[in-house]
Amino acid sequence: MALSAPSASSAPERPRRGGRLGYAVIGVLAAVMAVGWAVIVANVGQTPGIAAQTVAWSVVDDSSVRIRYQVAKPKDAEVRCVVDAFDTDFAVVAYKEITVPRGTSGITRNDVLRTSRRATGARIKDCRKI
Repeated sequence: MALSAPSASSAPERPRRGGRLGYAVIGVLAAVMAVGWAVIVANVGQTPGIAAQTVAWSVVDDSSVRIRYQVAKPKDAEVRCVVDAFDTDFAVVAYKEITVPRGTSGITRNDVLRTSRRATGARIKDCRKI
């Protein structure tokens, strides 16, 4: 007696799961998570309420660079920032910490940094509340 394979019509049907609604829900959740992740990555390393900006810089000679910068902050906060100059390999050739005291909402300053060798740029960075 030979056994025959069951025909396709006699096999039990599997219930269909999800469908278009399921894919839509998954798509919306993925989009929301992607936007949330983008917001986190865009704001990492920033201190809310403190903004520092390099306005201009110029190389004076082989051992100095002039920088003009601004720092805006809440009036009740004391802030410390780093001003530095760098060479063509982005190695720091001058470094200075500045403090913006409480009672002011910001500063605009010009500084001359003495460098260990010729600089190719200068910047203000890493402003933190202290």
